[in-house]
Amino acid sequence: MNQSIINKIKTSPKLPGVYIFSNQREIVYIGKATDLNQRLKSYLDENLAKNKTIAKYANHLTWRITQNDVAALLLESKLIKKHLPRVNVIFKDNKNYFFVHITADTFPKVLITHNQQVTSGTLIGPFTSGTHLKILLKLLRFIFPFCTCQHNHQKPCINSQINLCPGFCCLSSQTASKTDRFTYLNNINHLKDFLTLPNKTFLNKLYLQVNHFIAKQEFEQANLIKQQILAIDNIVKHNKFVHTQVNDFQESLIELSKIFQTTHLIQDIEMYDVSNIAGKFATASLVFFSGGNPNKKEYKKFKIRYTNLSPNDTLMLKEAFWRRVNNPHWRKPDLILIDGGIAQLNAAISIFTQNDDFKDVLLGSLAKGKKQLLVYINHQIQYILLSELKPGLKNLLIAIQNESHRFAIEYHHKLYQQQLKNGQ
Repeated sequence: MNQSIINKIKTSPKLPGVYIFSNQREIVYIGKATDLNQRLKSYLDENLAKNKTIAKYANHLTWRITQNDVAALLLESKLIKKHLPRVNVIFKDNKNYFFVHITADTFPKVLITHNQQVTSGTLIGPFTSGTHLKILLKLLRFIFPFCTCQHNHQKPCINSQINLCPGFCCLSSQTASKTDRFTYLNNINHLKDFLTLPNKTFLNKLYLQVNHFIAKQEFEQANLIKQQILAIDNIVKHNKFVHTQVNDFQESLIELSKIFQTTHLIQDIEMYDVSNIAGKFATASLVFFSGGNPNKKEYKKFKIRYTNLSPNDTLMLKEAFWRRVNNPHWRKPDLILIDGGIAQLNAAISIFTQNDDFKDVLLGSLAKGKKQLLVYINHQIQYILLSELKPGLKNLLIAIQNESHRFAIEYHHKLYQQQLKNGQ
């Protein structure tokens, strides 16, 4: 390998991004990395055929740092498509690249394919990592539900039951309304834009849609897109790709189990949050994560009944806890987390530990302001700074907390908009 490249590799940052090997005439190879420094060091092993070829043609190395793995994946795809680097073509010919194929159906399907020669619909790519592409589409599907069924069928598919598609999109007898069709096609357009446009341009388009719907007093549509903006912002700024993979989740859950001093692996976690304006339109949310992933069929929302009280998050949470223990047939978690500090955790302790069905459920809370994890162990509360946790576990807990907050706000906004429409 050229000495100037070797020196450059030694100074490369431990950050996500895209790296580019080139010479004076052409771009030789483009790749992406979660950790540029670690990935680039692998090119120092010239026993590998690809590395030998890069060393033969390249005498210059540059990189572009990105916000996270998602941005690196998308940038790599765009640059490969634009420049068709020599070594990418040699070692990753077209049949081995991955593409997103959005079909030309009435309700377009979103598929992953190796075939670059499809003659209908839209093809987006190429992507070098099928694993990362699948993870990204899985994240996006929670935000913009879409269909992946290759054939229509008589009964609703399982994806529609967990809100990953609207259900009508793959039925043989499609009875979708004009509004349903508009919403679905809007999701597909958002998906295309996310995969092809710069983040800022894409988000600006979403904000324009919000303003459009507000001007037409279509508040439900405006609120839906606001929530999509929040979720997309979470992906492009905070969400770490690598932490959605099973092995990383398992490591984080093992670490969490050690913190709570339990011999059983924590797999199922439910978390609570409340949302209100001066006590009005008060709601509580219950989000459920299984194995580190959102389990939306177990989500629950509570319209708080005692809204005539002065604002009191602890009392509102207590009401949600009482209603939870009165529904023991709901799936029971290994761990219950609360968005809040000592007062909120004590409220949970006072209710769940007195109920036979929940005595063996672990309890904790996340204090956002103090950036602490509070854990209830052996009848005592212990405090752990989030900065002291391993990055994978810290990111997982923050992701659960953000989802809990998003779900509570979404229901709160819905109640608020209903009141506005009713003129109250």
